[in-house]
Amino acid sequence: MEEMIKTKDLKYKYKTTYEEKGKTITKEITALDDINISIKKGSFVAVLGHNGSGKSTLAKHINALVKPTSGTIWVKGMDSKDESKLWDIRQTAGMVFQNPDNQIVATIVEEDVAFGPENLGIPRDEIIKRVDAALKCVSMEKYRKNEPARLSGGQKQRVAIAGVLAMKPDCIVFDEPTAMLDPEGRKDVMETIKKLNKEENITCILITHYMNEAVQADRVIIIDDGRIVMDGTPREVFVQVDKVKGYGLDVPQATEIAYELRKKGIDIPADIMTAEEMVGAICRLK
Repeated sequence: MEEMIKTKDLKYKYKTTYEEKGKTITKEITALDDINISIKKGSFVAVLGHNGSGKSTLAKHINALVKPTSGTIWVKGMDSKDESKLWDIRQTAGMVFQNPDNQIVATIVEEDVAFGPENLGIPRDEIIKRVDAALKCVSMEKYRKNEPARLSGGQKQRVAIAGVLAMKPDCIVFDEPTAMLDPEGRKDVMETIKKLNKEENITCILITHYMNEAVQADRVIIIDDGRIVMDGTPREVFVQVDKVKGYGLDVPQATEIAYELRKKGIDIPADIMTAEEMVGAICRLK
C-alpha cells in the first residue's frame, strides 16, 4: 500500500522569549523529537496528546506550514524541504482547523467552497462540478445559497471540509475540528470524516482530545513531549489504561468502566471500547 506520510528522525525546535526578574530570557523548545512514522494511503489515524505535546506541530508539518529543524517528512513522496514542491504538498494534504469561522472566507456557501479551486486556476466548468460534489459529500447541498454566518457550528465545519474537498486532496488533516462544537455537531463532523475515509479513500489524520472520536480511527498515535510513546489500534492502545493515563490522557468511558469492574474481580473483557460492547459483555455475564 502506498505511503501517504513518512517521517525520518523528524525534529522541530523553536525559540521563545520571556521576561524574568527584569531580564529577557530566550529558551529553545523541542516541539518534535525524532518522529518516525509511516501512514498509508486510505488510512484513518487519530493523533492524541496533552496540550503542548506536539500533535498540532506535527499536523502543520504534514501541510508544510512549518519545516523540520532536522530530519525529513515526505508527503506522497515529496520532501517538504523542497521549495519547488510546497504548492503540490499543500494541494495533496488539506487542513481543517478547529474554528470554521477562521477558514470560511465568502458570504455564500457555494462561493466559499469554490474559493480554493479558483485560486488553483481550475476552469469554471470544473469548479462547478467540484463544488457540487463536495457539498453533496458533506450533505450540505441544500444550503449552497445560504450565508455561512447563519449556519450551526457543525454545518459551518462541514462547509469548511467541503472547501478542502473541492481542491481534491489525497489526505486531510483535521486539527481538533470538533473542539468548538456541541455533541450533535461533533457527531455530524465525525460521520463526515468516516465517510470521506471509507467511501472516498481519503487519508484522514484526526488530531483530537475526544477519546470517543479516537476509537473510531483505524490507528491511534499518542505523542508526549514531542515523542511518539504509543502507536497501535484503538484496542491495543486504550486497553493499557494506566499507561495512557500516565501521559495525561483519558480512555473511552466504556474502557474505563471495564477497567474498574475488572479491578473488582468481575470477569469482563479489558478491551471494551463502546457502550454497545459494554452492554453485550454485561448481558453475557448473566
